[in-house]
Amino acid sequence: MRIVLATLLALAMAVPAMAINVEWHGDLNNRFSFSTQSNALVRTSKDSEKYLGSGSVAGIPVVASQKKVSVPNTKKSKNDSDFFGEIKYRFHMVVSDDEKKVKGVVGFEVGSCKFGGDGADFGGDDKVFELRWAYTDIEVPFDPASRLTVGLQPVGYNYLLWTDNAGGVKWKRKDGQWAYSLGWFRNDWNGANNTAGGDRKSAYDDAYAADLTYTFDNGNSLNAFVVYMDQGEEAVGYTDLTDGTFYSLASDVQDEEIWIGLSGKGKWNNLSALFTGIYLTGEVNSSDLGMSRDRNAYLFHGQLDYAMGKNTFTLGGLYASGDDDPLDGDAENFDVIDISTSILGSVIIFDNYCDDNSFSQAPYVFDQGYALLYVGAARKLNAKTKVWAKYFYHNTAEATLLGDREIGHEFVVGTSYTIMKGLTADINAGYLVAGDAWEAMGGGDGDDVFRTDARLRFKF
Repeated sequence: MRIVLATLLALAMAVPAMAINVEWHGDLNNRFSFSTQSNALVRTSKDSEKYLGSGSVAGIPVVASQKKVSVPNTKKSKNDSDFFGEIKYRFHMVVSDDEKKVKGVVGFEVGSCKFGGDGADFGGDDKVFELRWAYTDIEVPFDPASRLTVGLQPVGYNYLLWTDNAGGVKWKRKDGQWAYSLGWFRNDWNGANNTAGGDRKSAYDDAYAADLTYTFDNGNSLNAFVVYMDQGEEAVGYTDLTDGTFYSLASDVQDEEIWIGLSGKGKWNNLSALFTGIYLTGEVNSSDLGMSRDRNAYLFHGQLDYAMGKNTFTLGGLYASGDDDPLDGDAENFDVIDISTSILGSVIIFDNYCDDNSFSQAPYVFDQGYALLYVGAARKLNAKTKVWAKYFYHNTAEATLLGDREIGHEFVVGTSYTIMKGLTADINAGYLVAGDAWEAMGGGDGDDVFRTDARLRFKF
């Protein structure tokens, strides 16, 4: 709020001859969830974690990663059923000149605050302010087709690789049907005083990105992209999944990753489609471990939607490669930077209405990859109401860790209603028929899961 007040004060004192536009936007999201196994639907596989191997040592299942891994017990007990309510409120302000040649953006979030937790307990006076955006976007003076964005900004390279925010600089240009960009971003600065120089460069990650988009006359488009990230030294250990103990392995693991991808989307009469294909190469090194692994992984996602009157039918699939042998000198598991998996529409396994509370935030489980098929149907009942149903067949790509690939069969139904302009109410429900891999996390006796999420959302 101090940032907002300071900005408004600066605007009030602006030179009168300068024309300024101020826009205020918000996304006020109230979410609720109930599950028969709430303990099993917490962040287990994370997009922010590096998973460098899993399997068993002397018959004990282990996962190697940067932080401790917690695998939920999927065997239902009498106290596992529970529900929660929470808020996730996001606001941002855009200040621009009359000609839109320069604009400044500040965005922040209050949440995700569960009722009774930090920020939403009795009194509600906790510090839960989160800065999301703080950037300046300018038209390059000598080239009006170019814009330069500097600061903490939305990245948005690909929906299954990197879609969140980062501090850096991005140049983008549009020339007819072609658009392209170059960017540099930095992450994970662990220096004690946040100053640059000397060996402090080992404490942060640098990412360099470029993309090229061609939009056809009919609106269909293709996007090619490459992202190079040189990660600083990180500590890595392994988790004993039988008792949750974390053992340190090395403090100097460096991960060099290069993602090369192509995505596209289009529409032909009643048929629309989107796809993404990404190849990951690079190298993981550690002097402490005397280890060097070549990265060699890939991901593919595709979806077809066919509209027939008020009905839409969906067919989709996703495959992310996994690592079947962490000791063979190759890291074959796919890795992402920062994404949301809510595009898939799962309720039990991936992000949905109550993101931050799903089993997996990434399109894989640890280093075991993922194989997913799904079909769905949606019907628009009237201008304000929509209903849908989906089926998901969940599997990991490899069975090294859990002894089997099948997570299970998920059935989802939902409905959405527009109450008034900007205000919507949504509810969905999912049921997972447990497969052998899911049961393995419950000691070979894991149970089916039911979950329902709802939200009341006001956007302006």
